[in-house]
Amino acid sequence: MKNPVAFLFVFYLLLSSCTGVKKDEPYVIAFSQCMMDDVWRQAMLLEMNIEASNYDNIRIVIADAKESNETQIKQIQQFIDQKVDVLIISPNQSDSITPIAVEAYRKGIPTIIVDRKIGSEEYTTYVGGDSYEIGRIAGEYASAFLPENATIAEVWGTKLSSPAQERHLGFINGLKKKNVNIKTVVGNWRREIAKKEVSQLEDFNDIDLVYAHNDVMALGAREAISERDSALVSKIIFLGVDAAFGKGAGLEAVANGLLNASFLYPTGGDQVIRVAMKILNKEQTDKKYILNTAVVEKNTARTLLLQSDQLINYQNRIEQQKRNIDMLFQKFSMLRHSLFLILSLLALLLFFAIYIFYINRKINKKNKQLHIKNKESEEQKQKLICLNEKIEQVTSQKLQFFTNVSHEVRTPLTLIVGPLEKWIKLTPESPLLSDLKLMKKNADRLMRVINQLLDFRKIENNKMGLTISQVDIVAFTENVMSLFEDLAKSKEICYEFASEIPTCQIWIDQDKMEKVLTNLLSNAFKFTAVGGKISVQIKDGPDKIYIALQDNGIGIDEKDIEKIFDRFYTGSVPSGVGAGIGLHLTQEFVKMHQGQILVESVPNDYTIFTIELLKGKDHLPDCFPLVHPEDRVDLASTSLNVEKPDELLAKKYNYTILIVEDDPDIQTYIQSEFAPNFSTLKAGNGAEALAILQSENVSLVLSDVLMPEMNGFELCRRIKSDADLSYIPVVLLTALTDDSQRIYGVSEGADDYIQKPFNIDFLKIKIIRLLEERKRLQKRFMQTMQAGGIPIIETEAKIESLDELFMRKFADLLDVSYENTELNVEKISEELGISRVQLYRKVKEISGLSPVDYLRNYRLSKATTLLNQKRYSVSEVAYRTGFSSPAYFAKCFKSVFNMTPTEYVSQE
Repeated sequence: MKNPVAFLFVFYLLLSSCTGVKKDEPYVIAFSQCMMDDVWRQAMLLEMNIEASNYDNIRIVIADAKESNETQIKQIQQFIDQKVDVLIISPNQSDSITPIAVEAYRKGIPTIIVDRKIGSEEYTTYVGGDSYEIGRIAGEYASAFLPENATIAEVWGTKLSSPAQERHLGFINGLKKKNVNIKTVVGNWRREIAKKEVSQLEDFNDIDLVYAHNDVMALGAREAISERDSALVSKIIFLGVDAAFGKGAGLEAVANGLLNASFLYPTGGDQVIRVAMKILNKEQTDKKYILNTAVVEKNTARTLLLQSDQLINYQNRIEQQKRNIDMLFQKFSMLRHSLFLILSLLALLLFFAIYIFYINRKINKKNKQLHIKNKESEEQKQKLICLNEKIEQVTSQKLQFFTNVSHEVRTPLTLIVGPLEKWIKLTPESPLLSDLKLMKKNADRLMRVINQLLDFRKIENNKMGLTISQVDIVAFTENVMSLFEDLAKSKEICYEFASEIPTCQIWIDQDKMEKVLTNLLSNAFKFTAVGGKISVQIKDGPDKIYIALQDNGIGIDEKDIEKIFDRFYTGSVPSGVGAGIGLHLTQEFVKMHQGQILVESVPNDYTIFTIELLKGKDHLPDCFPLVHPEDRVDLASTSLNVEKPDELLAKKYNYTILIVEDDPDIQTYIQSEFAPNFSTLKAGNGAEALAILQSENVSLVLSDVLMPEMNGFELCRRIKSDADLSYIPVVLLTALTDDSQRIYGVSEGADDYIQKPFNIDFLKIKIIRLLEERKRLQKRFMQTMQAGGIPIIETEAKIESLDELFMRKFADLLDVSYENTELNVEKISEELGISRVQLYRKVKEISGLSPVDYLRNYRLSKATTLLNQKRYSVSEVAYRTGFSSPAYFAKCFKSVFNMTPTEYVSQE
């Protein structure tokens, strides 16, 4: 068993010797037929197939020239190139086909000329009838019926074909009466053509006999005469040539009396095959095989038709027997090969059984060794798993540490940025203004670093998204570059911008792409010495835009280029410069745009960062929202009323704001800033805030999120789920930046969500607008109720029909359930079959009110109706409209209408 392949090969040779000798390839007999659409030539093919069925070693290939000399020449040439064993040619026109027929003969291919002759004797043999003799017999036969001075209509085949010329000459010589008039018509061997040509004769009355060179033309002439004068048909003698069997052929026409007689022109199909087999068997053959002819009249035609039918039936039986034999041979061949396959499989099974036994012994020996090694590998694997878990844990803790630090830094930054902005605004002429601006600049720089850490965390957790809008990238790049103009002047750096195109609109996330350009420009200024050069160039491509940033700073070593985009990689830069995440974020932001960033550098010579961005928006993922140009407000073309914010901030409002913040500095800062505009209360956490809300009349709660004992999310949920407090708006302040945190806060019922560090004026205006809007809604609501309407506060946007149906379903539910004191948002959402968050968003979007406020106001609208009737006391009205107590009813009533229920009734 040392060489199993050799064993199998020998065994295969032994089995192959039992499979028998392969059958010889059949001889190829090629037949170039001038046409095949007439019954005489179809009868020839039938006779050839009948005769060929007697032999099992020949294959007949037939080509139809369709009466085209050029086609027939090409077909014969193909047969010559294929080197067929025997070539049979029935020429279309003798002169045209003669050269190619001679060429085949000269190249050693046995050539048989059939039916029509060629203009050369260079062929193997000729098989066909004697057209001259047929014409002569036809002339003698016609003489017996013709009177003196008779008129004959002769329908020719084609003037140039040898059969037509010989049949005409023989007919003329066979006529015994010489004083006859002959009208010549050319039918081109076709029934339709003959009919058309005969019909163009001026007069048929003088015609005594029609002689056609084949039967179908005779039938065509008969039809033409019959259509003009059917009485003449019985007076005229119709003679044809061929007497071929088949549907509509000469024999059938004579038997049916359509032709008076036909003259047999044998097809010779069987004779052609016999001659071909003689040639293939190297037997002696004659130069010519002339087929006999005879007159076929009505009785003879009927006899011949019967014989032809019997012959066809006999041929069908032969072909069926041949098919049966072929089927049996195929079954025998299949069984023979199946036996060979079975023996081969048995041999393979035997071989593999022995081989498997041999291999199994070796495997058993190896298994023992592998079992020992497997135990060792498993122990090492478990150790690696433990180490990997520790590494992942440490990495996660490191990233979480950075995130937590970033969040912690955002809170003191609020206390830095807020006062700085205030001092810069209030002391424009101060000598310390430049220092204040420097402090503000570095505070902003620190904020960018923190934002980078937070963006890095989002990317690591796959929570970073894009907000796509169409931007002029040329103007956008110039605007970002303008941020560094003062720095370029201070360092005396040549700062240049160039663009191949004046403008180009592409789809990008402006915030992300601004961070990309800012980071690359910041690095360029960081590593470019005083007096250096930094340039930005925009190049246009067929489907891309290229932004190239080049500087002549210290450059990047070749070994560092492939790694500079790796996170936390700082390479060989000076100690303490960079955290190694700026370029990593830059690359990630570009990849999110389906673009790429390339770098090329020669140390101390130049460095080029090239950003490639695709044009259009088809490459952007569908999950990112697109902000269309018509949806954006062009602030550059809008006249901003800078006095409007000042007017809002100069007023004192009759609102009480509860500030919930665990950091005392932030708490004191907000309280001091809010004092000129609002009355304020403060609490250190959510629990303290809830206690204050139970005893104080608060207009709005401004709360931090991360607090001890009770965080801002929990406080918001408790407020919005408490029937006595749910009407109070809640604004959350937080250093958290994740969208999931914001969504969670809003889903708990928060009216707004603002990130730290914040602009104190923006925060105050936000609160003023929120409270004023609620006051406006309450006013419109009161007007709606006083008019007896349903309390839906419509927005300027048109409500779609689906929203109308939803609000109608919502209002119908309230109409039948508002008296139930247990009715709340959870039960309403359950009844409507949607989530609590979806219910909040839907009702808020359509009506401008939260579901809790809507339910409260709906009950109040019903209460005003009952109060107007003056049939019930205030307490009865409270319980009838679903309020838990008269005191809570009075509190809610006053918050909406600025009067107690008693005052409302008295007013009426």
